[in-house]
Amino acid sequence: MKIDQGQFLQTFLQESAEHIASMETGLLGLRSTPSDVELLNSIFRSAHSIKGGAGFFGMISLVRLTHSLESLLDRLRSLEMQATDEVIDVLLRSVDVLRDLLDAEPNLALPAAALALEAHIKVLMHNEPDHAAAAPQLPQPVHAPPLEDAREIKLYRIEFRPHLELFSSGTNPIVLLRNLASMGTVSCCHLHTGDLPALVDLDPTQCYLHWTVELASACSEAELREVFEFVEHLADIGIHCGDTSHAAIAAPPPVQAAHPPQALAAPPPSFPPASTQRYTAAKKYATGGDSSSIRVSINKVDRLIDLVGELVIAHVMTAQMVEDFEPSCLPKLREAVAAMERNTRELHERVMAVRMLPVASLFQRYSRAVYDIAQATGKQIRLETSGDETEIDKSMLELLGDPLTHTVRNSADHGIETPDVRRAAGKPEEGVISLKAFHRAGKIVIEVSDDGAGIDTERVRRKAIERGLIGPDAQMSDEQLRNLIFEPGFSTREEISDLSGRGVGMDVVKRNVQQLNGTVTLASEKGRGSTLTIELPLTLAILEGLLVRVGDRTLVLPLLSVIETVPLRNDQIVRVAELGEVVVIRNQSIPLLRLSRFLGLAQGSTNTDRAADLAGNHRLAVIVEAGNRKIGLVVDELLGQQQVVVKSLERNLRKVDGLMGATILGDGCVAPIVDVTSMASMNLFALRAPSNVTQQAVSAAQSARDASATAKSIGGIPRELV
Repeated sequence: MKIDQGQFLQTFLQESAEHIASMETGLLGLRSTPSDVELLNSIFRSAHSIKGGAGFFGMISLVRLTHSLESLLDRLRSLEMQATDEVIDVLLRSVDVLRDLLDAEPNLALPAAALALEAHIKVLMHNEPDHAAAAPQLPQPVHAPPLEDAREIKLYRIEFRPHLELFSSGTNPIVLLRNLASMGTVSCCHLHTGDLPALVDLDPTQCYLHWTVELASACSEAELREVFEFVEHLADIGIHCGDTSHAAIAAPPPVQAAHPPQALAAPPPSFPPASTQRYTAAKKYATGGDSSSIRVSINKVDRLIDLVGELVIAHVMTAQMVEDFEPSCLPKLREAVAAMERNTRELHERVMAVRMLPVASLFQRYSRAVYDIAQATGKQIRLETSGDETEIDKSMLELLGDPLTHTVRNSADHGIETPDVRRAAGKPEEGVISLKAFHRAGKIVIEVSDDGAGIDTERVRRKAIERGLIGPDAQMSDEQLRNLIFEPGFSTREEISDLSGRGVGMDVVKRNVQQLNGTVTLASEKGRGSTLTIELPLTLAILEGLLVRVGDRTLVLPLLSVIETVPLRNDQIVRVAELGEVVVIRNQSIPLLRLSRFLGLAQGSTNTDRAADLAGNHRLAVIVEAGNRKIGLVVDELLGQQQVVVKSLERNLRKVDGLMGATILGDGCVAPIVDVTSMASMNLFALRAPSNVTQQAVSAAQSARDASATAKSIGGIPRELV
């Protein structure tokens, strides 16, 4: 029976990436607790798991490097060595090389960087002079046996006798023999075929072969047994040590095998061409090219199954009542429909919860980034995280990667001072960058703060004047000046470095967060540090909406952004120099935006609005908030609250300012969803003229809906609406 390894490859790549991330996090934590044996054990287990899976898929280079790492980690956890800064740095560089090897094709030799690290690890383990670490710099030929160090070379005789049922576990004995050959020099490999039955009695699912291998190696017997540790219960393994000799530099050259096995003399690729293609596809699929898989807690799946069962029962009951309907059954029918509605709503929530992932997977990647920046700049920086268990939609988690990367790099490079500057300012030499995640008012909030120098608003003003962003006499508050750093190309750096100075980082932060319908606010105190706050909706797919009527249109306002709804009276509305209107509520002036005028609807003229107000036809102002800004949206009527599914206008039509998407209501009409964040950032006084763009978008969306209905009637649905 031939087992297709490709079907398991994607899982292996995903798990290996997680193990590598876990190793990196553990190694960074080891800096503060170098004698934490449990932490060392955790790092060792991650490396060991990678090696075991790599051996199954014939990734010899990955096996070889992880084996070297295991040897070093084993000495660390047995306290034979100290986890010094040099050792941790080598291990962290090894983690980087492991990532590269995970992305490389199988069966390739170790690259030069990996060879140098392997030699450095041997130097660290045997306390040899540091100059020896620079010896191997050239790539080793493909499939060449590894160089042995100056340890004692031992001659081993290994008996490998698999049980008949070995194949049923998916194990390939040839892969095990290749891994064994990579640990030394094979002088003889004898294949025993005496147990082979007659051809008519041969069962292809059973293993009738066994091998005897003679190996010259500097490895211990325990290290050789690790090759077979995953099949110890499926094979009889005998390892016998023979004569020994001492090698000053390397093992003796290989002896011509008496019975050279095809698999060891010239190993073919572990995957045939089709499987190699599967490897490439799975590699891209698992390492970020198309992040289209997700791990789900079994508890979430169980709850989904329960809800589906309840929904089926409610559906059967409702269908039965409809079939035998009588006027007296109406109350029960309403109850059944209400039960279906409750189950459907909860099912929506549970399905969305499946897409929710903890931010810990995002936060943990920045520990290494902070460490690298600290090493490059000579600073002492510690990263602290809290709220790692806070969950957010998977698609949003991926889009948050770049904004948080730029923010953390800015805090480390711009914010945190050098130790001597901090010491002179009376601060601890070690700076702290804090990443926090928590829920607030139905939104997820992520804060990135540091205890560094803060933002010098006077310096920002000078740079803004130099770039022509503001005039020399412009009167701006500190908050307005700080927000200038979000302008494209703006930077206070005098010189461009590898870390910053090009003025693209904070611009990316603002753009990506707004793309997620979120807000960014920046607070800072000179000499005390800065805090950047990102507020995001929990998900982009389904939201609670407030349905409102404006003219003859129905619009949806995100309910989480709505603060209150107030009736508009003439004495509350104040016109500002003929440029716009504000409403005064509890002595607070809030800018007004008449949605009818913004959408270019029939009632959108100023004269019509005034006539309606004078006639006593008072409209409503829905007060919404985005970040620290409030605006009042003038509507004609409140229609109720409803859970709506967000459909992208940009993907199906084009980007429309002021709208975050559209939804389809129960009567089949298309209702635009107002982008409160976008409107709050607009200059409301510049919106006096009707905007035909939004009206065109609404009409186009309605036309698309009509086309969908026509297509359904003839059995087809346009692809752009799917």
